[in-house]
Amino acid sequence: MKLISRLLRYAKPYTLLFIIAIAIVLSLTFVTLLPPQIVRTAINQYITNENLPLDQRFSGIFKMAVYFLLSTTAIFVLEYLSIFLTTYIGGKIVYDIRNDLFRHVLRLPMSFFDKHPSGQITTRIANDTQNVMEFFTSVITSIINDVFLLVGVIFMMLKVNTNLFISISFIFPVLTIAILLFRYFDLKAYRAVRTNISRVNAYLAEHIAGMPVVKLFNAENFERKGFDKVNKDLYKTRMQQLYVFAIFRPTVSTLYRLAIASIIWMGAKYIVSKSLNFGDLYAFVAYLELFMRPLEDLSEKYDIIQNTTASAEKIFTLMDEPEEHYGNEKGKTKINKGIVEFKNVWFRYTEDRWILKDINIKFQPGELVAIVGETGAGKTSIMNLINGMYRPQKGKILIDGLELEKYNIHELRKQISAVPQDVVLFTGTLLENVRLFHDEISEEEVKNALKKVYVWDMIERLPEGLYTKVIERGKGISAGERQLIALARSVLFDAKVFILDEATSNIDVETEERIQKAVREISKEKTVIMIAHRLATVVNADRIIVVHNGEVVEEGNHKELMQKKGIYYKLYEIQFAK
Repeated sequence: MKLISRLLRYAKPYTLLFIIAIAIVLSLTFVTLLPPQIVRTAINQYITNENLPLDQRFSGIFKMAVYFLLSTTAIFVLEYLSIFLTTYIGGKIVYDIRNDLFRHVLRLPMSFFDKHPSGQITTRIANDTQNVMEFFTSVITSIINDVFLLVGVIFMMLKVNTNLFISISFIFPVLTIAILLFRYFDLKAYRAVRTNISRVNAYLAEHIAGMPVVKLFNAENFERKGFDKVNKDLYKTRMQQLYVFAIFRPTVSTLYRLAIASIIWMGAKYIVSKSLNFGDLYAFVAYLELFMRPLEDLSEKYDIIQNTTASAEKIFTLMDEPEEHYGNEKGKTKINKGIVEFKNVWFRYTEDRWILKDINIKFQPGELVAIVGETGAGKTSIMNLINGMYRPQKGKILIDGLELEKYNIHELRKQISAVPQDVVLFTGTLLENVRLFHDEISEEEVKNALKKVYVWDMIERLPEGLYTKVIERGKGISAGERQLIALARSVLFDAKVFILDEATSNIDVETEERIQKAVREISKEKTVIMIAHRLATVVNADRIIVVHNGEVVEEGNHKELMQKKGIYYKLYEIQFAK
């Protein structure tokens, strides 16, 4: 009920529309009760009434037929209005939920994405919200309709013949027990189904993204077996859900047939004893059918409620994830010089191992600084700490002498550019990817940024130039070109601090020379930090910082470090051994 209550808060802006929808549903309930009563009147007063002249009987039958047609037309119109209005409301509410959910996901810390696969998050935003839509489009007003219809049918059945109603009352406690059992098992089944759908989506997202590796290592059979396992788990939970329905539906149908049999038996006796008219018996059977319809409908709606509850539980679990702390949101937003300093910084991702230990380093503009070390030494973690993606457990990070937490970190990131090894480009054009969909930035400004990083001539040679289409993640564009585009993007937005994380590790010599030349030019005015594994790319750096086991162990230029014959010397010897 807490989850449903929380969902209903999203309906608050549409209260007036809900009131109109409920009024339409109540009108529909009233009109739905009329046809059996019209037919009952037609049978009792005109069809079987031999006391009336024939012309009056035909006239009365015609009048009842018109009433029946009008009531049927009214049912059609009211049902259409009800479906249209509730679908509109449901669509608007789910639109709001999806926006809020995605807005919240954008504000989650990087540590959250480290632990949750993208397929799972996609399921929450796309699939689970769609399940919630069913609740608003087909449950709320339908339940009101069903409840009022049940009450109305019972009232009409009692009005037609109280004794006949009492004779079929045995089905009510049995139906209550069946519904309670259905409720218990259906909830368990739905939770299992939603969990396994999330697993299937997560598996697909991860393994389709890794398809080049799958094909390279001929791992198709392994992938088929892996997917078969998660798919089979989903199939099994779907079958468990089906078993619940397979038992409940026939139970309701059997009870309906028993009730009909009782009506025929008792009704025949009452007709023979002249205490019941044939029209009353027809109306009673018709009302019993109307009575069973909302019962079956309520079971389906309960099914949707369980689906909604399971989905809402996952949606709000994601929505309740703590947002990233952006430091002082009213704090400083501009970097003036770009001096970055680590003071006694300790950092770890998990409780069991420190990644960085007591780091004391300083970066400043006009100096090209490189950070080197073996894999896992903590180089990339330094980058993640500078742009505030993660926060140190101990120590301070200062930018222009001011602690990172005193900045508005959200605004700060616009001025700290990171060029990773695997640059992500978005679907669109090269122009849109350089200016990141900021349409107010002119094409000429984009061209100037591309020229500054020596990539404009490469772009110019493309058939469509800046309007070359980019597909998912920049497929079809080389790694070096993607990195130069990312570098141009940073220049365009006038970043004060540039961090290149293994930016030249997987590119050709020509592109590497372009990046090195661009970086050297940028470092004259900006703070540039190169994180590298290949030492050949950093030999010309003004200063090289060597990180080993999370600690800064050496510092100096290439010549000085080679003379020390320490860790840097050993790494260099290993990489260039002949």
